Amino acid sequence: METVKVIINGKAVEAPKGKLLLEVCFDAGFPIPNFCYYQNLPPQAACRMCLVRIEKMGRLQTACTVRVSEGMIVTTESEEIRQVRKAMVDFILANHPLDCPVCDKGGECELQWMAMNYGDLLARFDEQKDATGEYPLSPFIWLDPQRCILCYRCIRVCDEWVGNHALGVRGRGAHSVIVGNRPDGTLECENCGNCVEVCPVGALTSANFRFRARPWDIRDTVTTCTYCSDGCQLRLSVRDGRVVRAWAKDLTKMDAEFANKVLFSFRTAPETRHNWINEEFLCVKGRYGNEFVNSPDRLTVPLVRRHGRLEPTTWEEALRYVAQRLLEIKRAYGPESIACIGSPRLTNEDLYVLAKFGRQVVETPVVTQAMDFDWRPFFRRLTVPLLTQPMLREEMRTILLIGGNPPEYNPLTAYSLRAAVHRHRAQLFIVGARPLSRMRIATRFFHIRPGSEAAVLLALLDEGEVERAAEAMLLTREEVEALRRLVWASDRLAVLISREVTGAALEAAAVLGGILAAEGGRQVRVLPLLRFNNSLGALDMGLTADLPAPEQVGPQIKALYLMGCDLVRFYGDAWREALARAELVVAHELFLTRTAEMAHVVLPAMSFAELDGTFTNNAGQVQRIRRALSATGDWRPDWMIIDQIAAKMGVDLGCRRSVAHIFREIAETIPGYQGITYARLDEEGAIQTERPLVPLTAIDRGKLLERLRAQVAAIDRTAERHREPAPLGEGLFEPGTLTEHVPLLRQAFGWGERERVEASR
Repeated sequence: METVKVIINGKAVEAPKGKLLLEVCFDAGFPIPNFCYYQNLPPQAACRMCLVRIEKMGRLQTACTVRVSEGMIVTTESEEIRQVRKAMVDFILANHPLDCPVCDKGGECELQWMAMNYGDLLARFDEQKDATGEYPLSPFIWLDPQRCILCYRCIRVCDEWVGNHALGVRGRGAHSVIVGNRPDGTLECENCGNCVEVCPVGALTSANFRFRARPWDIRDTVTTCTYCSDGCQLRLSVRDGRVVRAWAKDLTKMDAEFANKVLFSFRTAPETRHNWINEEFLCVKGRYGNEFVNSPDRLTVPLVRRHGRLEPTTWEEALRYVAQRLLEIKRAYGPESIACIGSPRLTNEDLYVLAKFGRQVVETPVVTQAMDFDWRPFFRRLTVPLLTQPMLREEMRTILLIGGNPPEYNPLTAYSLRAAVHRHRAQLFIVGARPLSRMRIATRFFHIRPGSEAAVLLALLDEGEVERAAEAMLLTREEVEALRRLVWASDRLAVLISREVTGAALEAAAVLGGILAAEGGRQVRVLPLLRFNNSLGALDMGLTADLPAPEQVGPQIKALYLMGCDLVRFYGDAWREALARAELVVAHELFLTRTAEMAHVVLPAMSFAELDGTFTNNAGQVQRIRRALSATGDWRPDWMIIDQIAAKMGVDLGCRRSVAHIFREIAETIPGYQGITYARLDEEGAIQTERPLVPLTAIDRGKLLERLRAQVAAIDRTAERHREPAPLGEGLFEPGTLTEHVPLLRQAFGWGERERVEASR
């Protein structure tokens, strides 16, 4: 990278050529006040707070738009600059309501801090305040126009980060106002709330946090999101034992004095670094979907079925009953009659102990998980390392997405794709059966026949099969040849694989990276778009994807030990009938789910907000979850419940009542996790596990291609392309066990009303 030397306030500084002057000044220890600037957003130069003097330029310049060049001499502090800053603060405050005592941003407001440090004691403008009232832009987001300082951060973040283009500005000058994209000025978008987070004042606020707490009332804990497999980090804010918000603002990028003296006046010491893989991005579920932990519907005591009904009992009685019945069933029918099934939403520690319990205590071969897709063939054939989100954003110059819908199922991946295109002009090629309306940044979209994803892999692996692949995909030969050239010509290539890639094609996707990397010395990485937050961790911990068929329950499977999985909801009513045939069903749950309603024993577990542990995301990165709440019910961690049942069955699992000890054992026994510790995770944020890579010499390409050709031959040639884009609601707004217990989401999406209507039919 080419660097240049600049002089800032008499200090010689070396910086990358073309970097924004404001960022160079911050890095050099000369913070400059600003409002409209925001890292990873296009420069705006709207607030004029960052004016500096640059030698040989006739007037003051905005540091947020000037890029450094060789020999530049800059002054950031002088009497002239101080007077200009003072005037700008006065100008902003002229129409700004002085309602800090009732404003939700009070204590975290950048304008508040600027006024105290760069403003004047007396205002020099005498203007009538704009008394426009606040109103909801959507069920999630409120706007108070009179507080807006027109920095346009919200508009840019919606355009650049999320791709919704849902916000704009109406009017001119002092009459300008931020509006939504509907005719009435409200929002038609996915309501991620990133606009709220970047707002420097109290103009945009979240519906679920308004009037609930002040900065000095809450305590923040950094943890990992419990929804999709991308693995976003976030802060959970807790007041009086309740989660009141989730946010991802990078406080370390702000002025250090501001962060220390204002934001953390009544909290614990701030973090010294912010190296989250999601930067500051969160989706609607990550930001607004965490209040299920506060739900009054949470199970609070163990339940045991007596006389056909679930009745409260003590932990001692429940654990003793489970241990006794498992031993009886094991002796009567053999250990293979018991199935241990975990959820890919639980921590590595919970799942590791479940696998250990199933194999060492119950001694059953059926230790599996409730998941939607079996990714094992992909990982067994993996030939190149997995792709992380920072690598996707900053290093990859050609990106191939095969199938999938990242904005719905992997929102951080969608954010990273947009960032790669916007920041580095990466080329994004999407091959899919359905257009993605929120991925219009694609360089080119190859619109294929539904179910023909296997043909994409066949064409990429075998040039001689281009004609056959094109016919199967409903593409022209020229289009397929163009795709081949684009992929094979890239020196830094990312391949993203969705669940639409199945069978031999899934193995071929894992092999493709190695072939591309070997032939030409390319840097190639792959990213499987798994669904749940710990789908990969569940596989790593030893849980298979071989879920028993419902018809096996009764004749073969006599007992089901279920940890956090609602089989009836996820797989359908066939499992309701299966559970009714079982002699014993034990369920660890947060709520009385459809499956738990049919269990013989229901054990109340802790949520991610009450636990310590780890998740492993789809890039193979291990990240910490940290306890933010104290338990208000009689809940226990899943691993502890299993450990106590094992003890009553006469086996010590060696947990030693410590989740940290369990993870140390994981690091010693699970391949790829060696050397990872909680201390390292606290220091580094995310640590990528080392995946075993299969050498190309060990792969029989001929047989793989033969199977791939057979899969392509079986593609339904009568299927037509889907013309309509994928609608909102397949993933982000799909109700689930957790989100249905978030009042804001239920109200916004009408889930309760939908259930009422269906029940009345």
